[in-house]
Amino acid sequence: MCRFWTARRGGRSGGPVVDYNYVGRLQKQDKSRYVIDRTLQTVSHYYRFQKLPDIAFGVRLRGVGQAVVGKLFTSAKLVAICEGFTAKVDKGYYHHSDKLVLGLMIFQGLEMGEIERLELRDLDLENGTLQARSGRLRLARKLPLECRQILPWRRFVNDLRPGLLTEPSDKLLAPQADKRQRLHHQLKRLSKRVKVEAKTGPELEINKLNQLRQSRIGIWVETYGLRKAQYLSGLRRLQSVERYQKQKLEDLQRQIGRHHPLQ
Repeated sequence: MCRFWTARRGGRSGGPVVDYNYVGRLQKQDKSRYVIDRTLQTVSHYYRFQKLPDIAFGVRLRGVGQAVVGKLFTSAKLVAICEGFTAKVDKGYYHHSDKLVLGLMIFQGLEMGEIERLELRDLDLENGTLQARSGRLRLARKLPLECRQILPWRRFVNDLRPGLLTEPSDKLLAPQADKRQRLHHQLKRLSKRVKVEAKTGPELEINKLNQLRQSRIGIWVETYGLRKAQYLSGLRRLQSVERYQKQKLEDLQRQIGRHHPLQ
């Protein structure tokens, strides 16, 4: 999703350069600009260590830096994704909260770090709200729960969660939220499951779970305007919210189409 430039062709000694198709494959795998650049740096280090011409010299990704993951879904399609999802029951405990976690992304626009920080006291089922805690990139805010979320959360907190704990915990999504690696594993499994199930629906191709959160922010911008969308999303800078405006997205797509070498 970025413009591809080479500072110089042919490497330091005029030899071969890193294949454009390789960079294109990494982009199609949804690798971030940071990951691709680190990969190219690794190629450079390896060739220099082998005392060979550096085929990746001067080759880095630049240009559009705030690209959206992919197509943003409407509110109706987000509901369809959540309602159509069925957790895969296994011997572990993730399936008890898979749909709850998915709902936090779809309806409250939370990311992994925010989900990890949630504590039991942050959930107010009587008033139907959830308190998202602040972090390095997000501000604290109070978010409304959807009606469809109330009963599943009540069942999880009262009936399921106590039986999953091996030791006392304040984390709402204990025990996995007590260790980041466990929660990361759950989100990785959840991502694969959601992608598979979404393919059975019309126009519901999902590249990343982050696409669901971004879709919710886009809906907030269109429904409430920039300032309230900034509060609901917890984003610290207004510029981060502005890119979800419809006109901004259209301009971004035109930039990608104009500069992307593989289009």
